[in-house]
Amino acid sequence: MLNAAMVLMILAGIFGLPAVMCSGLCSGMGKMTGADVGAPEGQAIMDFLMYLAIGSSLGSIIIGAMVKKLKKATSGIAALIFAVCFALLLVQANILGLLSSVMLLVAAIMIFVAPADQFSDIQKVKTVD
Repeated sequence: MLNAAMVLMILAGIFGLPAVMCSGLCSGMGKMTGADVGAPEGQAIMDFLMYLAIGSSLGSIIIGAMVKKLKKATSGIAALIFAVCFALLLVQANILGLLSSVMLLVAAIMIFVAPADQFSDIQKVKTVD
């Protein structure tokens, strides 16, 4: 079950990369159209969401690769945080982040349900003489 959560987290990070590109396009949309950007706070929020998407995508790939080495609570909470970060992209009408958000939510549930013995470190193999 933990292997499936690892794969889901890594795939969510990879599928989040198009959401990052869409987020970047949405961030530059106000400047690109030549509109008078009278609300710099709105542009700052869009830029923040773009950087949040980049961090969530890369973080999901990294934490997904290390989920067996980390503790159960650490990897599960990280998956939930990344899921919320991708869900926040709906503010930009970025539907691509929703797929990654759902995948990370399922991965977090799988991590929390997984038995604790799957999170143990690699043990040394004893040699038989």
